[in-house]
Amino acid sequence: MMQQLKVVCNTVVLIFILSAANAVAEDDHDHDHDHGHELHEGDINPWRVGAEIFTDSVLFETDFGDLGGGPFVTDDPGVDVNVQAGAFTPGNWLRFQPVGQLLYWDGAQWTDVVPNGERIEITDILSNVTSFNTSGVSETAGVIGEVDSNGSVHEHLSFTIFDASNSPGGSAGAYRIQFKLFESLPQSNTSVSIAASPIAIVFNRGLETESFELAVSAADALDNNAVFVAETGLLTIQHVNALGTVYKVKMQYSGNNQFQLIEAEEIIDAH
Repeated sequence: MMQQLKVVCNTVVLIFILSAANAVAEDDHDHDHDHGHELHEGDINPWRVGAEIFTDSVLFETDFGDLGGGPFVTDDPGVDVNVQAGAFTPGNWLRFQPVGQLLYWDGAQWTDVVPNGERIEITDILSNVTSFNTSGVSETAGVIGEVDSNGSVHEHLSFTIFDASNSPGGSAGAYRIQFKLFESLPQSNTSVSIAASPIAIVFNRGLETESFELAVSAADALDNNAVFVAETGLLTIQHVNALGTVYKVKMQYSGNNQFQLIEAEEIIDAH
């Protein structure tokens, strides 16, 4: 449970060197933009070593506006096992477990508030539906496909965005979901191998490329305690312990190595 507390205070100087990071981000923006875009494109390529599943990346990007599905549906990214790095057991099922909640990029930050009741659904290979909304996810694990005789799976699931009318549709912006890959015996929910970390997928819904890549860059840092978006100057720190109380704070860069505190959200049940 969180209690919202908004405060505005005098400009403060950060004791860590974010100004240097800001300068580097500005100087190298074009290079990092292109390199990051390449890293996050394409299919998810998992492999198995022992009881652990690995992937080539933990962040992937796709577009609801691709030609295959129209403006609100896509079957990317697919899943294509890297057999050379580590095959799965033939006959087993490769599956995904939804985690977290649906997040929305409003142009400046990732938030758990969507404009029009949006949710994202994944339809798996057995036509079962897994739903992601801002309140959480459905409990049902989905099936990606059956492992073939070579220890491989190559499948494309269907991702659809819906709005409050319960019809395919969604406000312009970017949307993020997460799930964990695991392998099970057929008709079983018990894992025989599992990924240590979840995969995040960021969906473009009607944004220009530059605006979408800004959202992807910010999503890449979401799991860090501190996230700084150079283009907007917004710094979000997930946990700040002050006088025995834990806050999530947002600060705006004002130049000359200084940030102004614009919002503090008290975390009541912090651990």
